[in-house]
Amino acid sequence: MSIIISVEALEKKLTSSDLVMLDVRTKYESFQTGKAAYEDSHITGAIYLDFKDDLSGKDTFLPDVEKLAEKLGALGISSQTEIVIYDEGYHRAASKAWFVLNYMGHDRLQLLNGGFSAWVEAGGTVTSDIPDREPKNYTVNKRPELLLQIEDIKKRIGDEQSVLIDSRSYKRYTGEVEPKYQKAGHIPGAVNYHAQLVFDDTGFWKANEELERHFAKLKNKDEIIVSCGSGNSACMNLVALKEAGFEQVKMYAGGFSEWIEDDRNEVEKGDHHS
Repeated sequence: MSIIISVEALEKKLTSSDLVMLDVRTKYESFQTGKAAYEDSHITGAIYLDFKDDLSGKDTFLPDVEKLAEKLGALGISSQTEIVIYDEGYHRAASKAWFVLNYMGHDRLQLLNGGFSAWVEAGGTVTSDIPDREPKNYTVNKRPELLLQIEDIKKRIGDEQSVLIDSRSYKRYTGEVEPKYQKAGHIPGAVNYHAQLVFDDTGFWKANEELERHFAKLKNKDEIIVSCGSGNSACMNLVALKEAGFEQVKMYAGGFSEWIEDDRNEVEKGDHHS
C-alpha cells in the first residue's frame, strides 16, 4: 500500500466506516495552535492529536507510547484501524506522526498529499463538529529495530553497507551555515539528502518514480539511516524512501544535535561524498 494518498483517493475511501483521519496540524495560518485550527474546521470525522503533547516526549523525539496508545484507544482507534494522517500541508508533522505510529506497530497508515490545504482547495467537506467515537483497545506492538541510538551510529561509521543520511539543508550539512547549534558540519561519513527535495514545486510529494531516481545512489545499501538535527525533518526522508521502495530504513532521532554534545565525537565539514 502506498503511504501517500491523494485527495481524490481519500474522498472515495471515506465511505469506509473503519477509516479514521488524524489531524496533526501545528500553528496554522491565523491560528496560534493546531488545536485552535482543528476546532475552527477540520475534515469531517477527523480526530486531533497534538504534535508536542501526543507525538513527542518532554525532551525526547518519541512520546510515551503506552500513554499515546491509551489516548488513541479512548478516541476510538485500535491498532487495526485504517488511518489517514494530515497536517497543514508541509508534511513535516504528518511524517513524524506516521513514523511514531509505525514504530508502535501500526500498519494501515497513510498521509494525505498536500494536507488540509489541498483538501479545502479541492472542495472537500469540513466541519467544526468534534466526532464522538466508541472507545477501543489499542495494543502496542513496538518495532524498536526502527530506532537507532548514538552507539549504533558509532559502530556503523566506515561500514560500506550502511549509509547515514543527513536531512538538513546542504549548507548546514557542509558547515557553511549553522543557525542553531554550537558546532557546524555533519556526522562523519553522512551523505546529504535535504528533506525538502522530496517535494515538487507546489509542495506535494514527488511521484514514486521521481523519488526512486532521487535516491538511486542508495540502491545497493543494506541499510539506510535517516537523521537531521533532532529527528523531525528526517521523517520526511524516511517516508519518501519507503515510498520509493526501500525496505531497510531506520531512524537516528538524536541526530546532529546529540552527536555534538560530546566533544570527543568528530564532526566533518564540506562535501566528501558527491
